[in-house]
Amino acid sequence: MSSREKTQKKPKAAKEAEKQARHVAPATLFKNVGRAVALLLVAGIASPVSQLNLSPVYGSIPASLHHQRTMTFTAIAALIGRRGLKRYVSVDFAEYIAVVAYWTPVLQFLLFPYSAKLGIEYGPLMIESLTYFPLLFLAVFAAGDLLDTLDLEQFNVPPSLGDIAVPTASYFTVSTVAKLSSALLPGFIGTSVYFTRVGFQMLVASASAFLTPSRVIFFAFPAILHTLWANPHHPSDHGFQLANSTLVSTQNFTLLARQESVTGYVSVMENYADNAFRLLRCDHSLLGGEWLVTPEAYKKGQRQRESIFAVFVLLEAVRLIEPPVTTESSVLLDDSHKSALVIGLGIGTAPNAMISHGINTTIVELDPVVHHYATKYFDLSPNHTAVIDDATAYVAAKSVTNPGSFNYIIHDVFTGGAEPVSLFTTEFMNGLYDLLTDDGVVAINYAGDLTLGSTKLVLNTIHAVFPACRLFRDSPAPETQEEGEPDFINMVVFCVKNDHGKGKLAVSFREAEANDYLGSIARQNFLQPREESEVKYKYVPPNKGGRVMGKADVGELEKYHKEGAVSHWRIMRTVLPDGVWEMW
Repeated sequence: MSSREKTQKKPKAAKEAEKQARHVAPATLFKNVGRAVALLLVAGIASPVSQLNLSPVYGSIPASLHHQRTMTFTAIAALIGRRGLKRYVSVDFAEYIAVVAYWTPVLQFLLFPYSAKLGIEYGPLMIESLTYFPLLFLAVFAAGDLLDTLDLEQFNVPPSLGDIAVPTASYFTVSTVAKLSSALLPGFIGTSVYFTRVGFQMLVASASAFLTPSRVIFFAFPAILHTLWANPHHPSDHGFQLANSTLVSTQNFTLLARQESVTGYVSVMENYADNAFRLLRCDHSLLGGEWLVTPEAYKKGQRQRESIFAVFVLLEAVRLIEPPVTTESSVLLDDSHKSALVIGLGIGTAPNAMISHGINTTIVELDPVVHHYATKYFDLSPNHTAVIDDATAYVAAKSVTNPGSFNYIIHDVFTGGAEPVSLFTTEFMNGLYDLLTDDGVVAINYAGDLTLGSTKLVLNTIHAVFPACRLFRDSPAPETQEEGEPDFINMVVFCVKNDHGKGKLAVSFREAEANDYLGSIARQNFLQPREESEVKYKYVPPNKGGRVMGKADVGELEKYHKEGAVSHWRIMRTVLPDGVWEMW
């Protein structure tokens, strides 16, 4: 045999030898591929679990600012750098996935007290860089090792394509599972101690330990003990007591109740200072609050709980809008013959007022825990029709089957920098329009920055549906307010269904009387809309270039969520001490 023939045959022999070396028994191959897929599933599920645990401290949108981008970078780094790293490190990284997962609640507990110092822009990223992203790197790294035993050439896949296919499929699996579980987890959260924020973390860690059994798991035992016995975020009675002891001793706050639910982490807190108050919280925002009747408050004339936030009282001014009487035969109905629809409950300040005036009131609230806490801790009257459902579905169905059902509509959904965009579309506003009686009026609460495009888009959409509107802040603008300076406020838009040719004059308010105040000091101060608090908004109709938002355009509003949510986070940190937010 010539030397040329030998050199031609050697590469073929080397390839055959390499093939034989890579050959794995079918049973082992199936097991390896199954474990790899399982590890990628765990890494994908751990993504929204990590975000859920950050949301009470940072809010859901600020927590996600860098999450997806860093997640992609981490997964690609693990896939590309795996073979190079293995030359220098012989450790089986898979063994440490469960250890990292079990230590994640501990590290978060230790880092949350530094949330203000870490800041809103990069704080969540720093915490996840020590918790979720190491878990993701190890899981993708280990899955890549297991998938190396899969010989795609036997399926006639070219080697060049095979080198791309496995990493691409791995990343696609993690990314898809993360998105799916992000949509599904809120439906389960709070239904069991295991289906809570910390509970999900422990399930992810336990699944990792099952997939990668090793003695290394002994390093996780201190973390497990800490989570079960020393972590106030653990959803147990002991964890609740730990949270309370810290809040009482360091912040003068008491935690009355807490529950994880579909809209977030919901809790009720009290402060027992001279001006004692009670609050309802959801993630990193407040749904409402009341001043309590203390001996000091009683001396000052307070005889009942009073709303802390003026905007919830201002919403009640929907009753003060004078009906556009057009003929002598027009009949002015008494409140007892009227109906009101309240979308979004909070602590129930406005709906309680509607009920107290004898108005037949229907409340649509997505979160059953919010409704339960409003009833138990904020004295929501039972004399109402409760609809625990998505408002978009309710309005869409009701506006078809029972149009003209309500004299008043109060639209007060959670807007902690991340409003549910579907509730501000032209389709939803048209549904509200159809539900109103001919002389009906609507009050829409919106929290936003008047200088942002998102606020202008929402206001323009409202004006495009309703013929006459007026907009009021919950407090007068600061005298030092510069034009174009950020101005994040609570505002109420009052609109009528028909202006009867009166234009903006159709939205005029009668003077509030003694019975309108219901004996409340807050109502005496905030119920009557004041001229100095009115915002002169210029509506630009679509035919003149004005932009409105339909279902297909909600992405436009979502683009502004980052700015709004970051501004809202900073405001909330001035409302309550950092330690209260960090302790959940």
